[in-house]
Amino acid sequence: MKKIVFPALLALLFWQGHLQAQILNFNKRLLQNDTIPWLGQVRVYFTFIDQEVKVANMGYNLDLVRKFKKHSLMAISKLSFASSDSEILLSDGYAHLRFIFNRHKRFGQEVFGQAQYNAIRGMDDRNLIGAGFRFLFINKEKYGLIAGTAVMQEWENWTYNGELTSTNLTKSSNYIMLFADVNRQFHFNIASYYQATYTSFFTPRISLEVNLNLNITQKLTFTSNFIMYYDNLPVVPIDNFVYKFKNGLGYRF
Repeated sequence: MKKIVFPALLALLFWQGHLQAQILNFNKRLLQNDTIPWLGQVRVYFTFIDQEVKVANMGYNLDLVRKFKKHSLMAISKLSFASSDSEILLSDGYAHLRFIFNRHKRFGQEVFGQAQYNAIRGMDDRNLIGAGFRFLFINKEKYGLIAGTAVMQEWENWTYNGELTSTNLTKSSNYIMLFADVNRQFHFNIASYYQATYTSFFTPRISLEVNLNLNITQKLTFTSNFIMYYDNLPVVPIDNFVYKFKNGLGYRF
């Protein structure tokens, strides 16, 4: 129960305190239109089916941005849960907080923190903090390209076959993001992360995320999301390649 409530409490804290990871959906509006100080998007879902078996599926995504004159604060929170009868099929979530300095400049800085868990894969918790540089290569009206590199400290606890394994590692975290408006109704963004220790830089964790957004109305959007994740050296002996594909509806505010 704690693993379900924890990300939800973090999301509520972000909502009430200062108000993101994907950092992805806001890049264009983050760089432009400073007359809008707050940006947000929430997506929620719940399904319960009672036939031969009972199936419950629920979750949410909450993305928030607070824009200041030169800087920005971003918060992202996500939770997914699914069960069939008494068996838990899916239970994961994260909360990500990031502060971006000098967002309009070609060269800026950022600091970030994250709390995460994935019960099915055995990740009891993953916590990290980091700081680095952000490079704004392209900032056009309809498309942009951003890259970043940072140093982060990562703490993880994994349980496998009843045994706990803990890590405490300093890593290099690198990303590149592309976002574009194809037309007034359709836009997309793509981000790829490369994270590795400095002593094993060529055995990284790699992730790719693709978000497609179709505007149904000014506020309502249809979203399609694909995530791929590859870990060269998993902490515990689990599959090192996973992916997820989902569709949904989003409401912007």
